[in-house]
Amino acid sequence: MCKIITVANQKGGVGKTTICQHLSYIMAEQGRRVLCVDFDPQMNLSSSLLSECQSPIKNIHNLMLCLLEDCELPNIEGHIQHCGKVDLLPGSKDLARLEVSLLTEMGTERFLQEILSPLRASYDYIIIDTNRAVSPLMTNALTVADSVLIPLCPEFYSTEGLGDLIRSVLKNKRRLNPDITFEGIVFSRCNLRTNLYRSTRTNVEKAYYSAVRVFQSAIPDTVKVGDAISRGLTVMEYAPDSKASTAYCAFAKELMEHDTQTAATEGSTIHILPDRGTRRVG
Repeated sequence: MCKIITVANQKGGVGKTTICQHLSYIMAEQGRRVLCVDFDPQMNLSSSLLSECQSPIKNIHNLMLCLLEDCELPNIEGHIQHCGKVDLLPGSKDLARLEVSLLTEMGTERFLQEILSPLRASYDYIIIDTNRAVSPLMTNALTVADSVLIPLCPEFYSTEGLGDLIRSVLKNKRRLNPDITFEGIVFSRCNLRTNLYRSTRTNVEKAYYSAVRVFQSAIPDTVKVGDAISRGLTVMEYAPDSKASTAYCAFAKELMEHDTQTAATEGSTIHILPDRGTRRVG
């Protein structure tokens, strides 16, 4: 059974794309069939996964534009690039211009769902990399998702926007996608020895209780990840014995082993209190 995970945070620089790349690699190494969808106009995931000789002429923008113009969708599988063991539906900078049209047209919230639904039978996981804004692209990514994974840096501005993101997910759940769940919050780009990391983690866990899981695994901030990406590799390939490699593998294992339909999540209501954090009422 395919699971679609949207990786989202309204703040940039929290490691969304890096997590998509590394999570998909580990899943594929474990024998899972994985498709990555680059739904961010910056195209960082496409740049990371595609070699210089692979030019994504066919991409997600072409398919979205077809639906916007009420055209019949072409062969979707023909738009997919094979990047080693991971498949990729490439992004496009033209997605940024498309957003204006998505705002003014009716019924555009389910375009990505229409594109990805036929692919569910071919994959175990579909992982969507998103832009950082609350936008029609983000709405599409939430509407098609089975769950939302939230990367979070242990800093004030990242945690400040966490409530806004959760509010957006809950609004989508009420209006468009009643089946969406929270995959959880994963701390990324962390210095695990600092008081800032420990206090931020404690505050997030207290605020959200068990309604939104916080992964035990945390991704350390290390230059090895950047070095690996600059060479077109994951850190598992570049520095398999590094702390970052170990952390990514532990995180992926934790995610894949987890049953998202937990009793703690079911029946829990999250109330976002403006400027005062979050509480859970059972």
